[in-house]
Amino acid sequence: MQYITARTVPSSRHHWGILRATIVKGEMSAFRDPQAVERARERLEIATGISIEPAWEDLFTQAANPDQGAVNFERWLMATGSPSTYLMMVLSAPRLGQLLVSILGGSQPLADSLIQNPELASIVFDPSERARKPTFEGLVQEGQLLLKTASSPSHALDRLRFLKQRWTLSIALNDLAGTWPQPAVWEAISVLAQSLCELALEAVWKEEGPPQILVIGFGKLGGNELNYSSDIDLVYVAPDGIDDKTDRSLTKVCEAHTRAIAERMGRGQLYRVDLRLRPYGGAGPILRTMRAYEAYYELYAEPWEIQALMRSRPLCGPPELAARWEAMRERWCFRGKWAENTVESMLDMRQRIEDLSNEGDLKRGRGGIRDVEFLVQILQLLHGQESENLRRRPTLSGLDALEEASYVDHATAELLREGYTFLRQLEHRLQMADDQQTHALPVTAEARLALAKRMDEPDWASLDARLEKVRQVVGNIYIERFRGRVESGSDRATVLDQLGTDAIALASWFDVLDEKDAFYGALLSSEESLERVSRLIRRAPWLLRFCRESISLTEQIVSGEIEEGHDSTRRIRNLDPHSPPERIANALKNALAERCTQWALAPHDQLQIQLGELYEAALHLIVARLDIKFDVLALGSFASNDLGPESDLDMVLLVAEQSDHKDAERKGQEFLQFVNLLRRSGAPIEVDLRLRPDGGKGLLVRSYEALKQYDLEGMEMWERFALGHARLLSGSERSLELIRRCTYGVPLTPERLRELVRMKRRIETERVQPSQVHRNVKLGRGGLNDIEWTVRLTEMRYPSATNALATSDSGERIRSLVHSGLFNTVEVGQLLEAREHLISLRTWLTLQGLKDDLLPENPDRLQRLAESAGYPSGNELLLRFQSVTHVVRGLFEGTLERLKA
Repeated sequence: MQYITARTVPSSRHHWGILRATIVKGEMSAFRDPQAVERARERLEIATGISIEPAWEDLFTQAANPDQGAVNFERWLMATGSPSTYLMMVLSAPRLGQLLVSILGGSQPLADSLIQNPELASIVFDPSERARKPTFEGLVQEGQLLLKTASSPSHALDRLRFLKQRWTLSIALNDLAGTWPQPAVWEAISVLAQSLCELALEAVWKEEGPPQILVIGFGKLGGNELNYSSDIDLVYVAPDGIDDKTDRSLTKVCEAHTRAIAERMGRGQLYRVDLRLRPYGGAGPILRTMRAYEAYYELYAEPWEIQALMRSRPLCGPPELAARWEAMRERWCFRGKWAENTVESMLDMRQRIEDLSNEGDLKRGRGGIRDVEFLVQILQLLHGQESENLRRRPTLSGLDALEEASYVDHATAELLREGYTFLRQLEHRLQMADDQQTHALPVTAEARLALAKRMDEPDWASLDARLEKVRQVVGNIYIERFRGRVESGSDRATVLDQLGTDAIALASWFDVLDEKDAFYGALLSSEESLERVSRLIRRAPWLLRFCRESISLTEQIVSGEIEEGHDSTRRIRNLDPHSPPERIANALKNALAERCTQWALAPHDQLQIQLGELYEAALHLIVARLDIKFDVLALGSFASNDLGPESDLDMVLLVAEQSDHKDAERKGQEFLQFVNLLRRSGAPIEVDLRLRPDGGKGLLVRSYEALKQYDLEGMEMWERFALGHARLLSGSERSLELIRRCTYGVPLTPERLRELVRMKRRIETERVQPSQVHRNVKLGRGGLNDIEWTVRLTEMRYPSATNALATSDSGERIRSLVHSGLFNTVEVGQLLEAREHLISLRTWLTLQGLKDDLLPENPDRLQRLAESAGYPSGNELLLRFQSVTHVVRGLFEGTLERLKA
């Protein structure tokens, strides 16, 4: 507790409130001006008649700017038609209240739009409305309805600005809440801009029929990667053969369109518009015919203009002109082999831009955003003629295609993805504050702390350290790829030369570590250490992100201590439940990385059990920390010991007494909130509660009585099937008995069996593409899903004859089938062998960084996967996989036939 000196504190309620706001939990208040904030609170209490003092400080603590959040909160509440109603909504849902405050205290422009349109706060409190993703067609339709009700041209443009405010708010909420991945945020902002360009053109077009102008987006708009505060780069194209009069008329429309987008009104401007990417830049006419563009790119375009053309995209206008633009882009960007001096001129231009930048420039500086974009674009220009798949516009999508084609190895691609995503997110959070198109890091302590909070970092030092590592990794990759290593004779250079194609991955790992020279020296002095590190890079590039962040893990790998098999789970169990969230997150992250590294270097059949124990220990810690009284049950692969390194944790939460449900639901919200906090702090943990009654729309916690009622009235067979793997993590055994009663209380009649089989067919046809049905390790024909259905359907038909009621472990339940006489020893052996093979293969897919549980078609990636899994060639692995899945599919179909009898 802070001591008060030098002044006598008056005893009035007002001054005591100020004092309390200044001293909270023994620490100074997060507010810079606690007196002003306290006065705002008192005005709200008078206006609403509601006491909010207990929750006031907690509501704003996590905001980037708590003072700004409190002031804007008062402005917004008083702008609503019913401040007391909205205040009660905030107080009754603290998690949503903090999401609202993340806008009010994180971005003044977004806060102003919310205050200007207080009804838009409904987006915060309605999850289904907030989850809606914008589409071009939907936004245009919504905008056209708004334009129809406009009373004047200026009112029409005001309506478009409202549309931008409404959807930008929704996008920002999903961004700050972490419910959309960053690329989805960028795409949503770009779709919004494209639709507003179309609507603005309709608003200024006075002629009959659709506008005869093609609008092209370049840069981040063309690549579907806009920032909140990006300029939009536009080019206007006219049909061929127009006369001078038509040219002048269409030019005026283009000028009016630019003004409609760029001019400020009461709701601000839509976007700043940059027209300088047209031929001859600012000196050229604003509108040209399609034939003029084709001639310019054929005769006069510089290499950098061809590079810019690659990211261009028709936004709206005549389809025939759009098709010609696309054909022109294909012809000139992917025309074949590029001259070496042309590529060198592009690289030199990039270097000149970097030389003119400063260390605080996120975009242009070394290891910044442009390094990733430039690397991807150059490789696309060099190789795009080989495959249409390599001609994608978005940076990360282009990087994915380059990795699929083996022009970038997985470890490097993953480093670039992580770096680019982080840098772009940081750029967004930087620009979000004041809607300024800036790439310069803040210099004041106050602004730096606010930026760190927007990035979910505790302070500037943590954010700066993370940024420095990312920039070093990205910068090293760019230099290694295009400029080559310049040093020689050092331990680092010698080691990297020995690793060949794995050198970039190793440099990106070791270069960001403290004492990196000592680590390189250790590798050079020990062939065994170098071989171990090289083996890990080739077998498990997915793990390198953990290695870069952990000196301890790297030391264990280099020394060989990692192979001694220390019990990582014990460290989780020994943690104080009230440790800082960052410490818990780091402990979980390091424990997972250690377990997976041990397995990658020496595979064994216990990894899935170890991962289950690890997450169970983490959840016990959370239960103790939050003093949770309800029951927590694991479902699915979490219950059955089939977890992989990236598996979600399926769970259901139950409370015994209905009278305790309100408190349990509040605790359930806290539970999810803390898990999300751990994830934002880097912990690889994802809880999935969608298997609860009513799925994602239902309450987080259900009472026993409510579950019984749902069992009697509405539970479908697929829900009973999904509850079949259940294991109690915390709470009463009664909850597990209740779950089992729901699962096995209804006999599996032939009609119900057909219902489940229809669901299985839907999974196979809707979630797996036809071309992937024989490559999907989990959901494909003969995959892990077939094994699960074979066992589960048998158990649902004959629960008392199997071990379904005694254990949730998949292996044990498969073995019990032979004792029941339903399967013979050979069949059970085949199921167990297939399960072990497919789970191991699925783990290798994750560690190799291969997505969607799919065996790769690319021969190089398949070969690397095969070598990791212990097969001499990709073909050998495929033959083994085909043999296993053929047997499993036969057993599954045979089971269906037996159960029909």
